[in-house]
Amino acid sequence: MSGLILQALQSALYVRLSGDAALSAMISGVFDHVPDHTDYPYVTLGDASSRDWSTTTTTGADTQFTLSIYSRSGGRKETLLIMERLHTLLHGVALAISGHQCVSLRHSTSSVQLEGDGLTYVGRMQCNLLSEKE
Repeated sequence: MSGLILQALQSALYVRLSGDAALSAMISGVFDHVPDHTDYPYVTLGDASSRDWSTTTTTGADTQFTLSIYSRSGGRKETLLIMERLHTLLHGVALAISGHQCVSLRHSTSSVQLEGDGLTYVGRMQCNLLSEKE
């Protein structure tokens, strides 16, 4: 079961993030695959992994996923502000995931670094989702 949640989670994240007016005002979009010539800043749905978290009475998954924020604003501030908005939208929220019930959604780690091109700042947020299959 654990791998089955990944597509539903990606869809739920896309709906939640792209549907927020405040976040949309901050970024050019939320992407799985970033189209050529996309304007900065933007958010990508990154790596995800899931493992079985079932009990004798329920089928569940423990899923980790990463969101990445790309900015060329000349500093970390823009990236950090976007990360704050993402945290507000996801941490502790009962995310609506098709076929699954969100038990817990928590932000676990964050980082921001300047890429080797000397122009692009990348923020990464890792989150943990515990869910049960409906």
